[in-house]
Amino acid sequence: MEDIKTLTEQFIRYMQTEKRASEHTLRAYKNDISDFFDCICDEGCVIDINEVTTLVVRRWISEMIKNGITPRTVNRKIAALSSFFKYLMRKKTVTKNPASGIAKPKTAKKLPSFITEEKLSAVLDSSVNFNDYASYRDYVILETFYATGMRISELAKLKHSDVDFYLKQIRVSGKRNKERIIPMTENIRQILEEYISRKQAIFPNPESNHLFFTSKGKQISIKSIYLGVKRSLRTGGVTGKSNPHVLRHTFATHILNNGADLNSVKEILGHANLTATQIYTHNTFEKLKFIHNKAHPRA
Repeated sequence: MEDIKTLTEQFIRYMQTEKRASEHTLRAYKNDISDFFDCICDEGCVIDINEVTTLVVRRWISEMIKNGITPRTVNRKIAALSSFFKYLMRKKTVTKNPASGIAKPKTAKKLPSFITEEKLSAVLDSSVNFNDYASYRDYVILETFYATGMRISELAKLKHSDVDFYLKQIRVSGKRNKERIIPMTENIRQILEEYISRKQAIFPNPESNHLFFTSKGKQISIKSIYLGVKRSLRTGGVTGKSNPHVLRHTFATHILNNGADLNSVKEILGHANLTATQIYTHNTFEKLKFIHNKAHPRA
């Protein structure tokens, strides 16, 4: 029988090639599965994969909760283990999934953080240093995030060919390489046209066809985008969370507050179902309550 390490590596390859999981997901799944077997098996011991029972999994969950691991993380680890055993069942390595049907710890629903329209407008309307490419690029990245609601991994992969100025749309490669089209506002169309013109003047013979470059003319990394966004928002006076995902939350919240259709927002964000999008309606409802309380004469 194949050992646990070999089975795990085969599963990770399957997730990469068949499910097209992201590098972040692959790392998390590999770590979660390793954590499980490290927990139930002392150093040097050998375990038969078919000896893993639901009771063993429940003990593992209890141990995690006792050690203060958050319910959200526990649930992620359970999902990773369940996916692993589903794969093993398809391979006929095991006959049952011991992680299936287990009651998961309840997680508190957290409303997504977002930046107010006034605060973000102040950041975006502040003066831009067109003579410093990195600062100018970071400004354009902020505008692009806010205009499209795309993920940081999607923005990092954008190429010139993905931007259609004639049809005013951007082609995005999302999770599992699923493509979607995001419409461009006239404002972001003008900003991107000017950015590309300036960038081509600075880098006449680029090594890459990607939309956003480092100061050396190479494709920008996700880490650089993250740090640039955080720096720009902090400099603009944004407190609390200040990262690209907050801009995604902000985009969704603002357009829903201004009357956008929920299904349309779902398609733009690239959500698989409405459940993921509906969380933004909570912020909309909170605004509605505020307006109601402020406007009603007997509030």
